[in-house]
Amino acid sequence: MKTDGIFEVVPGSLYSVRFAGESKHELRKVFELWNDWAYLESFFDEHYADLLAFWENTSVEEAVTATIDEAHKLEKALLRIAHLGRDGGFENLSTLFKPLQRYTCGLEKLERSKARGFRMHSWLRIYAIRLSVNHFVITGGAIKLTRTMNERAHLEEELRKLDAVREFLKVDQKDEFGLFELF
Repeated sequence: MKTDGIFEVVPGSLYSVRFAGESKHELRKVFELWNDWAYLESFFDEHYADLLAFWENTSVEEAVTATIDEAHKLEKALLRIAHLGRDGGFENLSTLFKPLQRYTCGLEKLERSKARGFRMHSWLRIYAIRLSVNHFVITGGAIKLTRTMNERAHLEEELRKLDAVREFLKVDQKDEFGLFELF
């Protein structure tokens, strides 16, 4: 998985990676998918058993509607918080993103992070690499209906994307995309 570009979504705060062969960066791609009724209907049809285990008595149509509604709220909040944090506000991206691993000791350099939707037991996830307090590079996003990410292929793909971007940033000695000169 090769990184093709890193784009500033909110200057000085929020970035998103584009992988080779893709026409859009990951943040745009994720929110477009989460607003696509046909894609979501197909996804929830395919993962219906997981949906029922997650939310009993939820129809595919209800899941699609809830996802579109929650995705809109999450996107709006993500951009608002990125701006607030950049401008020195108390609320910043580190209040939204949490370490991917639950039990970490201290802050890790280039930490794998996740943000979730705001509903109780939200299934929406945005994945990112933490550069510093209010500086994150989005690597992707997914609908997570299982306890761990190792249980479904689409979630394992998100783990691979996180690791690929993390490794890219570790070895980007030339700072090709100029991320580290921003801090």
